[in-house]
Amino acid sequence: MKNLRIRQERKEKGWKLQDVGKQVGLTQAAISDIERGRRKPSYTALCKLEDLFNLSHRKLFAIIHDENPSE
Repeated sequence: MKNLRIRQERKEKGWKLQDVGKQVGLTQAAISDIERGRRKPSYTALCKLEDLFNLSHRKLFAIIHDENPSE
């Protein structure tokens, strides 16, 4: 499974999947799929994610090395 920075950023902010989904206009399941690399966001959703996290899409979707793979 891919570990993308967007998931790490969301958790660090203390946001739930549904919190991000409401801000972006997507379901909790859609955000989960995006975080896991199973789905690509639309251009509109991508722009909203960049604004929400104040990070570029390149940084949000960078693959990171998970220090705690069991979480």
